[in-house]
Amino acid sequence: MVSKRLKATGKGGGTLVLDARSLSRQVDGDTGMRARIKAAELNGRRVALSALTPLEVRRSEQAGRRLAFLLARFDVRPVDKAVLHTAGRLLGTTGLDGHEYLVDAVVVATTALCLPPVRLVTSDRSHIPTPTAAARELPQQPEIGLITV
Repeated sequence: MVSKRLKATGKGGGTLVLDARSLSRQVDGDTGMRARIKAAELNGRRVALSALTPLEVRRSEQAGRRLAFLLARFDVRPVDKAVLHTAGRLLGTTGLDGHEYLVDAVVVATTALCLPPVRLVTSDRSHIPTPTAAARELPQQPEIGLITV
């Protein structure tokens, strides 16, 4: 199966992908996260996330409205056949359990299919590094840079 690349807008500066914790920080108004996203956008990077990520960050009331605003602004990527195929390869290559690592594998697969250079913003030091390292070994996948917050 041939993987498809996601297109960036702007100056072609690549993609900044948010996991659940980094999106949550943005929703909560974390100044460091806001600055990181603003810098990415100023440099022409698309800010993207998996369609599964908002489900992990679900909010209500004012925070829910802020989340909805951000989701309208960011590139929410569907979990399509290319993402499922790549996530399956990551789980298979690493031997990780799909029950425990499914969402992480989908987030990393989404990242791997974005227009390079790609950076994944995460606070996860236990689950995300393993599938990210495995993604580097897949043919025709970009180097995924991890930004730990």
